[in-house]
Amino acid sequence: MKKIILSLFFLVLAFVVNAQKTGYKNFYPGSLGNFGFNILVTIDEFTQTVDYFNSIANQPLNNLVYLEGSKEINLFGFINKDSLSFYRYNIVENDNKQIISDATPNQSDIKSLDKNRARIDLGKFNVENKKLTINLYKITNRSEIATIIIYNKVIKPAFISFVTLNVSTKKGAVVEMQNKRNSPNIDVDETTKNLMIAIKSTDLDFIYSVYLRNKLTRKIVFRSNDWIYGYITPRVPYLLIGAEYFNNSGDYEVLIIPKLSQGFNSKSIEKSTTRYSFHVNNVRRKYFSEKQLIIYGLILCAIAGAIFGAIVTYIKKKEAKKLALQYRDKEIAKLQLDSVRSQLNPHFLFNALAGIQNLMNKNETDNANRYLTKFARLTRNVLDHKELISLISEKTLLDDYLQMEQLRFGFQYHISASPDLDVENIEIPAMLLQPFVENAVKHGIAEKGNDGKIEISFTKGETDLVLSVKDNGNGFDTAKDYTGLGLALTKNRISLLNSIYKETPFLLDMKADAQGTLIQITINQWL
Repeated sequence: MKKIILSLFFLVLAFVVNAQKTGYKNFYPGSLGNFGFNILVTIDEFTQTVDYFNSIANQPLNNLVYLEGSKEINLFGFINKDSLSFYRYNIVENDNKQIISDATPNQSDIKSLDKNRARIDLGKFNVENKKLTINLYKITNRSEIATIIIYNKVIKPAFISFVTLNVSTKKGAVVEMQNKRNSPNIDVDETTKNLMIAIKSTDLDFIYSVYLRNKLTRKIVFRSNDWIYGYITPRVPYLLIGAEYFNNSGDYEVLIIPKLSQGFNSKSIEKSTTRYSFHVNNVRRKYFSEKQLIIYGLILCAIAGAIFGAIVTYIKKKEAKKLALQYRDKEIAKLQLDSVRSQLNPHFLFNALAGIQNLMNKNETDNANRYLTKFARLTRNVLDHKELISLISEKTLLDDYLQMEQLRFGFQYHISASPDLDVENIEIPAMLLQPFVENAVKHGIAEKGNDGKIEISFTKGETDLVLSVKDNGNGFDTAKDYTGLGLALTKNRISLLNSIYKETPFLLDMKADAQGTLIQITINQWL
């Protein structure tokens, strides 16, 4: 059996092969290159064609060997003995079947050539109508993978999936695709962008080169094999031919030719050429004369200047009006907010006086006196018309109120603030939590006595301030509207606050069940 040994190097593939009518002669490998692991191939007597040293565009570590008629090949290689343990190789059949994975040569397959080099037998492989992909890498540099493709299949003509003419619309950036696959005539004007040629994906898309030929001059005006894999579904390779290559009226022909190499040994498979012919009609409108362009340009500049001036004046007036309206709306919202505050204050005072009356009716004179003392200080703070107060002031107000109510009901409470909050300087709207705390006492834990618990917390969430009131009462239906004024007024107040502090919205969240109620107010971007 006549054999040919083909040397496939990592960086340099060197072959010296003489093709004769009687068959192929053995070759002699060139320099070993820098990779240190050289794969060689022995082909059988059935081989009719060998095309080697096929570099792949933009992939310097990849190479292709094309065979015709081969049935079986032997793979072996040369390697430096001291590097043997550092190399791994994979072999994949037809892109979907892994024959060998991350392997190192068996010791039984290694034959010493001299003190430095060894010959490695990687085995025999059936390649009849198959594609073998051999990947080599060094474990100390896994990012560099040498790929050798042994292709023993018939290279078929490319199948054109579709041809589209892409034009820009009046909107400028939008591209409209017009299918021209079955159309022999193409109209070209100033909106034409390019011609898109898409083919059905193959084992070796990169070997197909697209040529555009002007039939009148017989010249090739465009050539490329830079296939793109992008937004088209299903995934097919496509290539764009700019309109500048076919913007003159006439007959053109697209040729898609398989080409085995990008180097000096380039070989085209003309019998597998795909052709697509079309006729171009240039329908561009005639341009104005230079004098007309100057006159029209000056007129357009004058019109554009006048329009620009009018637009600027209009925008300034509109912005001034908008600012005035915003100022008016903000002032109205503040007045409405003051109105809500004025309703909240008597609501609070009424509840406090009811508590004092309750203690007096029970003849708890001492508790009533203590209640009145705290009520006096609390009343001064409540009647203060400050819109914003510090967190520490809010805590003091809530402390006074809860201590008052604790005299009546005997519940437990706790107020806490995150240590990373500057409670002395961070301010919030006054009495923001007061109505919710009153509801927690009156409707939540009043009947629980010493078992009642209320927890109030001020916490920080990045740039947000989170205020919460939690009790262990029986809860309530948060979706239901109640006749009491406190909750309704507070919701209305939060809505008005959002109209004033638009960049720091207030979010109210209420959760309640049989185990208790949690009220949470989040002030976004407040910190």
